[in-house]
Amino acid sequence: MDNAASLGIQAFITEVAQRGGRAVRLTHSRRNPVQVRGVDGSLHVVRVRTKLEGDWRARRQDGSLETDDTGSQFWVFVDLAGSQPEFFVLPSEEVAADIRGEVDLWVREAPGRTRTGAHTIAVERVAHGRLRWDLLGLSATKDPSRTPEVVAGVEAAVRRRPVPVKQLVGEVDDARLRVVADFEGYRLVGRYDEATRRLQVTRGPMEGRRFDDPTAAAVAVTSHISGDVEVADGWKFWRVDCPERTPLGDWVGTS
Repeated sequence: MDNAASLGIQAFITEVAQRGGRAVRLTHSRRNPVQVRGVDGSLHVVRVRTKLEGDWRARRQDGSLETDDTGSQFWVFVDLAGSQPEFFVLPSEEVAADIRGEVDLWVREAPGRTRTGAHTIAVERVAHGRLRWDLLGLSATKDPSRTPEVVAGVEAAVRRRPVPVKQLVGEVDDARLRVVADFEGYRLVGRYDEATRRLQVTRGPMEGRRFDDPTAAAVAVTSHISGDVEVADGWKFWRVDCPERTPLGDWVGTS
């Protein structure tokens, strides 16, 4: 499956171009910021969140603008579930206030809960931002004949760091089981040793790190990417790199 975050960013950049603007993906943060220049010459930094199904994922800490290292003024929620992408544009302050309010209620329901971890955002919470291109200084009508100047550069911008040839050659001869996982826009690749049950990340964040078991690896990489303390079941998180993408635990008979 293609990287959902990259697909959403590409769809957004194309949409911006067709509405008379220009968008460039920024690389100073893992949180998928994009700089948008509007028809009126205005510049905005937006955070792009993408979903293929279900709800969008954010963090409970996003209820505070102080945790936003992108310096964003807006969030753009991209829905790729239908035949055509849908876009919802909301000010960052509004998104933060909404998340903060939901987290406040969640914490009050059970004292002891923490304000860290994943937070889901359903479509009804952002529906009023549908097609609010005016917030970004873009045209309300689109010209499908327009193509973004940076289309050729988008793939380069989202492409993962090249893997050295030596590593690729080594992987061909590697007898360990090749596993993959997707998390917050990152494609992770690892090698699982069925004899020792150790797992090594061979591509993606924390590349080269070895862990005592798949769960330790899953918790480490997800926490590293999100900046939060994540909880993950490595036997479900990692999937065998085969057409069926079978969970590792089902493949090796471990749960």
